[in-house]
This record gives sequence, C-alpha cells and structure tokens, in this order.
Amino acid sequence: MIPLRKRYCRRPGEGRRVVEGGMEQLTNIVVSPSELENIARLLERLAQDTSASHVLLLDKSGQVVAAQGQSGERDIVALGALLAGAFSSSRQVAEILGERDFRGILQQGVHESIYTSLIGEHWLLVVAFDKQTHIGLVKVLTRRASDELERVLERVLSGSAEAKEQVVNVQFRNSVENTIDYLFRD
Repeated sequence: MIPLRKRYCRRPGEGRRVVEGGMEQLTNIVVSPSELENIARLLERLAQDTSASHVLLLDKSGQVVAAQGQSGERDIVALGALLAGAFSSSRQVAEILGERDFRGILQQGVHESIYTSLIGEHWLLVVAFDKQTHIGLVKVLTRRASDELERVLERVLSGSAEAKEQVVNVQFRNSVENTIDYLFRD
C-alpha cells in the first residue's frame, strides 16, 4: 500500500489560474474538508489500483491541489508546474495539427512513465507509474477516476463561488458597520 502523501489544498484567498484571452488570471477557490477527503480517497484508490508512485491533481497552471504517493522522493510542486507546462505545450501542438486539443499525454521513461489527463477544462490528473504497470490499465483507471473527480470538482467550483459570496457579504457588512460607527460616534 502506498503511504498517504501530504495533501495540498488552497485556503480561502489563495488563487488558481484560469485562462482569459490567453493570459493566466488568478481566481479564488475554496475546497471544503469533506470534498478534500473525497478527492484524497479517489487519488489514493487510483494510486493503489495502478501501483503508481504518485498521483497528482493539478489546476491547469500547475498548482498542486492534492497529491497521493510515496513521500519525500520528489519535489511535487516543481513536478506539477513542469507537467502543466508540458500539457499546455501539447495543446498548442494539437491546435497546429488542427485538433481541438489533446485530452491526455504520455511521457515514457526507461524506468517510470507519466500519464497526464485533462479533467473538464480546468484540472489535470497526473499518474506516475513504473514499467511493470500496463499503460492501458492506467488509461482506463485514470478515465474512471477523472469522471468521478470531475463531479467532485464541479461541486468544489460551485461551493467556492458560494463561499466567496459569503466572505464578500461578511466583509461588506463589517465595512458598512464600521463606517456607520465612525460617522455616528460620540
């Protein structure tokens, strides 16, 4: 069994990037503890079923949202950023070839390979596995995990919008109260 790797999650106020007009823009995202547990459970199951050394959930800018795998071996933050860059490059290649995009890319090494799959339009699922694991198995199980993760991530995005709205409402209310107190102080 692969030990649980430290989970990465953005807290309120930290950002994720989305592309607008070809430029990366920061937006806020809030992942609730229960949804983070759902994500961790799905990543752990995928890691176990594929005997992966690492399974990462990234946003398209390369920021690590969650990770499962062997601890201490790799700098997964750097790995996430580099893999997101490689995926972005492959999308440009797809455009040159007249394809809408590539939904997955495989990078094969002598001892280890990496399969990266697009989830929805905002997320990447990365599976790092050794030469003993068949790529067909990785692709099938990654597709299944991607479908489940997409549903969870849609809830995260909608819940994040609600959480941001609540934060804005509280901040606005506090600002108004402070202003009224200031105006009518004795």
